[in-house]
This record gives sequence, structure tokens and C-alpha cells, in this order.
Amino acid sequence: MTAIWDTTQLNAQIPDLTIRVKVRRGFLKSEWVDVKTFSLNNTHCIIKTDELFALDSKITISLSLSLEPTDLVIDSLTVTVKKQKKECSCFFYELELNSDAAKGATVIDSPINRMVELVNKKIKISNKVLVLSQAAL
Repeated sequence: MTAIWDTTQLNAQIPDLTIRVKVRRGFLKSEWVDVKTFSLNNTHCIIKTDELFALDSKITISLSLSLEPTDLVIDSLTVTVKKQKKECSCFFYELELNSDAAKGATVIDSPINRMVELVNKKIKISNKVLVLSQAAL
């Protein structure tokens, strides 16, 4: 059963952030699948994919943020599927980032918090560049 959830405001993907989901493809086989990312904060993220996940199930994701000269990567993070909404042939999922994601780090030093901070900075910079480029026209 899908949760009642308004996804109409989710129309822009987060730039330079790649989330991959580990999907089981048989008894002993699994593969990493790229998904679209629409939101990320310290406790939740919203993705869109054509894969099917059950509510309250635990899945494994990997996050990668493109930075110069290197990327920030968080591998094999276990998350919980909290909400699901079907749109056409795809599903929006709200994933809860589990509290053990910091793996013993303090809240300030958490890799998730660092990634959220960098994503927000990149979005602000992109918005400023867009405004400046439109003003130049």
C-alpha cells in the first residue's frame, strides 16, 4: 500500500549527487542501480526509481557527490523505506537515514551531515549562477 504523499514539488534533481541502490536479483545475486535524487537532509532522502521496495524494509544505498578534484563517497549505508508513491512507471521513495549512519562519529562530524552541507552549498551556488546569467541577458 502506498502512503498518501504529495510529490508534486519534487521536480528538480539534486545536481552532482548520485545515489545507487543495491537491488537483489536472485538468491545470491545483487546489483547496484542508479536512482534519481530529489531531496537530502540529515535524516531523510527522496529518490525516484522503477525498482519496487516494501514499506519499512531496509535497503542499502551508496551516495557520491561530485566535487573538484575528488568526490565525497559514502558506501553501503543502510536506510529504511518510509514512504512510497507511484507515478507512471516509477516510484518516489522517502528513505530514513538510520541513526547508526555516523558509525560512532559525533553529529557534527557525521559524513551524512558533511554531505548535506556540501549539497546545500552547491545548490546555493548553482542558484546564484542562474540568477546572474539571467540578469546578464
